Amino acid sequence: MSIRRPSSITSSTTLAWRQYAEQVDVPVASPKALLHLCSRSAKARTHWAQINTDYYEEDLDDYATFEMPLPKRILRYSIGAFILLPIALIAAMSVFDQLTSASTNFELILSVPVWYALMGIAIWIVIGGSKFFTNSLIYLYVLGHELTHVLAIIISRGKVTHFHVSLEGGMIKTDTSNLFVALAPYFIPLWTLVWGILAGLCYWIWPCVQTEAFLYGGIGFWWAFHLFWTAWIIPLDQPDLKEHGTFFSLVIVYFSNLLVFILLLKLFGAIQLHQFAQDFWKNTLNLTDMFHEAYLSLLSSF
Repeated sequence: MSIRRPSSITSSTTLAWRQYAEQVDVPVASPKALLHLCSRSAKARTHWAQINTDYYEEDLDDYATFEMPLPKRILRYSIGAFILLPIALIAAMSVFDQLTSASTNFELILSVPVWYALMGIAIWIVIGGSKFFTNSLIYLYVLGHELTHVLAIIISRGKVTHFHVSLEGGMIKTDTSNLFVALAPYFIPLWTLVWGILAGLCYWIWPCVQTEAFLYGGIGFWWAFHLFWTAWIIPLDQPDLKEHGTFFSLVIVYFSNLLVFILLLKLFGAIQLHQFAQDFWKNTLNLTDMFHEAYLSLLSSF
């Protein structure tokens, strides 16, 4: 039995539709083995098609990628490298500072939200590392991936004209395409949100330790599910990332997932936002001083 890597297809008013297809023939195995095999063969087995657009004739047989204009690529690369990436790195440093402080608080570690979220993550590691549910997990990820595209399209006031999901991949046709639509599945943990809403309602109706543990354990499980499959699919040369520039898209994905992580830590009571803001400002000043000293040292060397 073989699988095809999950993929998504979106289209816009400027690009009538975009089709992407890739076939990776590997036996059903553990997610770790799938990641290794797919990463090794992705470039050799990837084909792009862009047909029936304003720039190509309908019967075009050649495969090509849509090239972003050079000024736009330079602008996005500059924003990603010199604005978003430094902010994301400083935020990561601040989160690390907060977690270091929280690690000595045993009451926090043993609290219901943190303890059961860690248990949920551990359960995912066991299930995700096994090969018994690989097909089911892949299908569930593809379904969530495409549904997140649909959610982003609806939020963007677009229209979905075709939707298809299977083990061989996913496909969406729409009249709307933007950065949010393309990247939403990589930083919006859809199944975590669904679980949070449903389990949160259960906890609201029956407020007890059991339903609270059910809520936070599931959040930990589904968030780990999201991170694992996002990390699995990104190295596979995704068209969603290339559409708006791979580097810029990866920075957006990293930064957005970091923000989601900060919100989850706040939900679990592991960080305080005012203290996080203070650490962020302190790390900003430290990083600025470090670059300033490096600049002065470089000038003095000439």
